[in-house]
Amino acid sequence: MAYLKKSKSKRTMYINGRKITLDQLEELTQNLIGALINDIYDTIITDGIDVAIPGVKKKQLSMINKMIEYYVEGEQYEKCAVLRDKIKL
Repeated sequence: MAYLKKSKSKRTMYINGRKITLDQLEELTQNLIGALINDIYDTIITDGIDVAIPGVKKKQLSMINKMIEYYVEGEQYEKCAVLRDKIKL
């Protein structure tokens, strides 16, 4: 169970009885998002876009554009180029 508790200096959250700050929670969230994006990328490479991102083309393009934004922020331009090329196919 998670809940927020206001403290004088920072907000603190308790997850399963463990104290965690908002900054730590944000870092954990970013790590999780990054891992999910990398998993989707790997699936796109091995199995194709339709398997990795089921649905209509508009949804697929939206997700791929978000992935490209993520990789640009991390300066992983090779992955951006691979995704761009996959879109063109």
